[in-house]
Amino acid sequence: MQIGIIGLKFTGKTTLFNGITGAGLPTGQGGVDAHRAIGKVPDPRLERLTEMFNPKREIHATVEWVDLPGFEPGAGADGGREATRFLEHGRKMDALAQVIRCFDGGFGDPDPMNELETVALELALADLQIVENRLEKLTKEKARMGKVANPLEPPMMERFREQLEADRPLRDLELNPDEQKIASGYAFLTLKPMIVVLNFEEGGEAPADVVRAAEDSGAEVVALCGSMEEELAELSPEEAAEFLTDLGIEEPAMGRMIRACYGALDLQSFFTVGPDECRAWAVRKGASAPVAAGVIHSDLQRGFIRAEVTAYDDLIAAGDMSAAKAANKVRLEGKGYEVQDGDILEIRFSV
Repeated sequence: MQIGIIGLKFTGKTTLFNGITGAGLPTGQGGVDAHRAIGKVPDPRLERLTEMFNPKREIHATVEWVDLPGFEPGAGADGGREATRFLEHGRKMDALAQVIRCFDGGFGDPDPMNELETVALELALADLQIVENRLEKLTKEKARMGKVANPLEPPMMERFREQLEADRPLRDLELNPDEQKIASGYAFLTLKPMIVVLNFEEGGEAPADVVRAAEDSGAEVVALCGSMEEELAELSPEEAAEFLTDLGIEEPAMGRMIRACYGALDLQSFFTVGPDECRAWAVRKGASAPVAAGVIHSDLQRGFIRAEVTAYDDLIAAGDMSAAKAANKVRLEGKGYEVQDGDILEIRFSV
């Protein structure tokens, strides 16, 4: 899972990146290169399972955070500008997290609503350019061949153009499976899940009107103080916990960011356990047992027979797997079973 951190210049993107990854990168210097770091997904359930099974390894699910280059207005409309590097990187991301400046910081009065609208416009312009180019090619294809290869594509692209010209993101549209398959090949930016990160000074508050506007656009919203989170990342776990307690904050930004990303991507966690390792995996909500098996390894999906399923709460209540089986809390499920958050799976397969 790759999350691209985007935004206008000097919004605190790299400060946030440092806060959730501990990367310690210099800030305020701009640049055109993306910075990457892998972060573990904290999950107390995995820690509890590790205590129960005492495996050789504990493996968390991970998120790859990518700090994309900051940009100036106009990047989306002009693909030749150096600032559009962020677009090239952004199309490869699973979701985008826009950082919005809600602090002065020597850059003048913040205008978070304008930033929210500006970035939305830039992403829409970038997508509109792709749509218009594709419609032009489809028109030429029909004139040359008398038809287009996929008759579903021209009306879908026309819908996309109308949506984008109305300054609305493509993710607001309901797409059928065929349309989703076509659209996936273009990596539209406004079709990607969005997280809006409101970055304010210590003691500040997230603007309520911007929160509402972001939520109305379908985005997950996280409010935080990036500079404070960067300081936290430099402390030991014990010092950080004490600092958070003193400030009355329940958890650092990483936990809130990951929950927002899971919400935006409609993800949930399941687990595999045993003497070698206890491991957390991410899968989309509503995924079938074979699809979850495929997250572990493609052979498990290809040769899927059954899944032995135990709900996390049932296992904890029973005390161990033997007791859970004795209490009939371990069940066999077939290909049609939809995996639930917290399920512990053992896949039976044959290849």
